[in-house]
Amino acid sequence: MTHQPHSIVLLVPEIKELLRAKDYALLKSVLKECNPVDFADAWRMFEDGEKLQIFKLFNTASALRLFETLEVEDQRSLLDKLSAENVAPLLEGMDSPDLAKIFNRMPARAVKKMTSLIKRQEALAHIDLLMKYPEHTAGSIMHPEFVKLTPKNTARQALSRLSAILRPNQQKDHLYSLFVTDEEGRVVGALTLQDLIAAPEDEVLSELMTSVESLKILPHVDQEEVARLFAKYQLTAAPVTDDHGRLLGVITANDMLSIVRQEATEDIAKMVGTRAVDVNTRSIFKIVGYRMPWLLVTLGAGMVISLIIRSFEPILAQVIALASFSPLIAGMGGNVGSQSATIVVRSIALGQINGHRKMTTILREAGVGLTMGVVYGGLLGLIAYGIYGDRYHLQFSLVVAVGMCTSMTIAAIMGAVGPILLDQLEIDPATATGPLITTFTDIISNLTYFALATALLVRT
Repeated sequence: MTHQPHSIVLLVPEIKELLRAKDYALLKSVLKECNPVDFADAWRMFEDGEKLQIFKLFNTASALRLFETLEVEDQRSLLDKLSAENVAPLLEGMDSPDLAKIFNRMPARAVKKMTSLIKRQEALAHIDLLMKYPEHTAGSIMHPEFVKLTPKNTARQALSRLSAILRPNQQKDHLYSLFVTDEEGRVVGALTLQDLIAAPEDEVLSELMTSVESLKILPHVDQEEVARLFAKYQLTAAPVTDDHGRLLGVITANDMLSIVRQEATEDIAKMVGTRAVDVNTRSIFKIVGYRMPWLLVTLGAGMVISLIIRSFEPILAQVIALASFSPLIAGMGGNVGSQSATIVVRSIALGQINGHRKMTTILREAGVGLTMGVVYGGLLGLIAYGIYGDRYHLQFSLVVAVGMCTSMTIAAIMGAVGPILLDQLEIDPATATGPLITTFTDIISNLTYFALATALLVRT
């Protein structure tokens, strides 16, 4: 029976013990009962030497499945440590885009050594093509291998060509969606494997194919833009073409899954003022280096807030109760601002905010902030009156209520404007959330709160 994904983690102590005892026969039998893909979840729990031993104990097919599941850095680490005899089957079994991703940023000498182990000349040509494009672009993630079909081909001929290039034990998801090209190699239509199987054998592809004019992707387009296109049209595959429409490769929905996960991880990390690599890195100093710049911004803004509060010492001395509500008002504003920013960043990432919708989005978030501000401001004002009404009367409750309402409204507006403005300036809008929004909301809310208090509560 195959172990469930979570049980691999439970087996880690047992596997480590077998490795220490060098009981490889028993360990090999344990590994046979495990799904190699599940090992990726627990890979970081093993030392480098243990990883190498475990990897060598898997059979070739299982080792390839595990290798394809690992993070790129872990893949490179294994390639550095494995012998040529162990590396060759891995390189021969992997698709060109995966190999190009691994070879990127590797020293030229190491890449030359790896490519010398690949015997398939077609694969080498594909790797060279993919590595010409910058990382994280459509050209770097496409599959250059595709079936060459023309509008005049029949369904039977297309199926025959498809079966001729398929090799056993290899995943060819990019061949399930097929693209038809003219004599110049320009894409003129698309069809699926299901279309071919269901069609009469003598039916020509020009009668089966559908238009792809709106789906063509240039190789230099960022992978995040590609993900938006897939989401918008619910694609299973899309063609990558040159400026003249000639087919260069194919991108599939499966390719997009890992990219969406990667982009989401990066955006979430940026929202809290760090980087995606912070998730896996073990270096304390690197993590500190990633997080410190945004915390310095927060520290500087905190000093500004301290100066603002200090400048209102006279009113605080008269109405000390103001201080008890200041953190709550600033905190609620910060939360609302972060909510608005997160929603807007996501909408920008999905391509849902453009043109006139930008102003509509800002006005919508302002309305949301104002509505919540009125509700929570009124509630907090009643609480303030219940606690301090007999001492400071209605004016104090009004200050607290208006302060809360103002803080939440301004925060919502800033949460919407910040990402949109940065996007206009071609700066990643994910950086607008978290520390930036919360920090500037704190400044404005405290300034508004104490200025209002000064106007209404100073006793002459």
